[in-house]
Amino acid sequence: MKKTVIFRIAAMLSVLALASGTAAYAAAPPDVAGKPYEGAVGALADRGIITGDVDGNFYPDSSLTRAQFCTIVVKAMKAPVATVEGSPTQAARTSGFPDMQGYGWADGYIAYAIEKGVVAGYPDGTFRPGSNVSMSELITMTLRAAGYSDAELGGVWPENYLAKAGDIGALEGITAPLPEYATKWMAAQLVWNALSLIEENNPPVVEPGADGETSSPQDPPSGDGLAYMSGKFDQYLQTFGGKYLALDVKVLTYGVKADYSSTMKLSEKSGDYIEETVYKYKNVETPAWYELKNDRITRIILPSDVGFSGFAYGVINGTLKMGDRTGGENDGFITLSAGRAITWQGASSLPSGSVPAAYGNGEVFELQLRNARVTNVGSCTTGAFNGRRFVELSTPGAFSLVESRTGDVVTIEGNVYSIRSNASVYSLGDDGQYSVSSVSNVRAGSLVRMYDVSDDDDDSTADIVVIKEE
Repeated sequence: MKKTVIFRIAAMLSVLALASGTAAYAAAPPDVAGKPYEGAVGALADRGIITGDVDGNFYPDSSLTRAQFCTIVVKAMKAPVATVEGSPTQAARTSGFPDMQGYGWADGYIAYAIEKGVVAGYPDGTFRPGSNVSMSELITMTLRAAGYSDAELGGVWPENYLAKAGDIGALEGITAPLPEYATKWMAAQLVWNALSLIEENNPPVVEPGADGETSSPQDPPSGDGLAYMSGKFDQYLQTFGGKYLALDVKVLTYGVKADYSSTMKLSEKSGDYIEETVYKYKNVETPAWYELKNDRITRIILPSDVGFSGFAYGVINGTLKMGDRTGGENDGFITLSAGRAITWQGASSLPSGSVPAAYGNGEVFELQLRNARVTNVGSCTTGAFNGRRFVELSTPGAFSLVESRTGDVVTIEGNVYSIRSNASVYSLGDDGQYSVSSVSNVRAGSLVRMYDVSDDDDDSTADIVVIKEE
């Protein structure tokens, strides 16, 4: 376990951009200027971890709620945006607490924090998202995000967490005695002090096959500890057959659906299995073998011929040839879709010439899928397949300059557009490769291509934004 924390000297950052729905700053919020915590607030705002009010102020001495701080700490953990906020084609996870009415904006963050052991609900089954977060809760959630646990610290709560926070310097800049309830600036300073530990404990998640390579599991499954059932993945990819999936559930494919039964024998050769990503199985109904730990499905074995059917939208980082289960070879697509790195295999029926000749230019593609196999590829310029809205809002085929941004509203070439709060945002590097970015990085001066992939007849709201790095 970590015993020390490396403190950061937070310099003034030239441009601060806040998460969608909030003001974007050219400097730190004016009401923290000259304060000892100005560096912490500015640095976290630049990373999109904290936000200001719509009037541009931070209100550092205000209290904050359990829902607000849960959102802050989960953003510091770099949780996948599509998991906690959803995407235009993927619903966010939900916490299941009965008292979340009016707090839908935080529900996915709370669900993530619960599953990661950062926070818990109350014995009566509620979360109380609107209650002010206490200083003890603030410190506890921060340290749990950094990898500390009740079992490791021992002792009695909250003294055990308060003592550890002091030991590692997480309370630097927060003068004793600590108040009963935390203020916004204290939350910012505490998270900034512990951010290096939080990031170390929450490395970026790399999806299987994200680089186009498929792999076999190191530990081949056996029948021991596995159960069989037919079930359906829900639209949130949070449950299968009514049982909750672990956030890091391991998905393996083996055999075909017709062979699945409660008496089938599973191979003990790791080479007979392929590791997949759960994000290919939204709303899919299938038989499966699964392993349950702590009431969560931690591993699930699925037929190789099932998967999501519908449409996926995203950018392409490369193409490759992939072997299929019949011994043939089909085209494959290395993509970022719904904010996640996913490699899709082309179906044997994929028309010749479907592989785009150019894809490192900010173009978003529509993939038509059947059982997680690509049957067609289209774009705004070549045509789409499903009749839904799929248009480029900014100048078609070219990057455009963002002249200004206020909250969710951007002005491009004199035209006003809005960016959906759960928009998928991708950054295009000089090497022609895309990476997942965030709404907070769409700023005045950015070069962007903006797309609408929703069927809501709103021709001014972007669901996908591609930013060109300079």
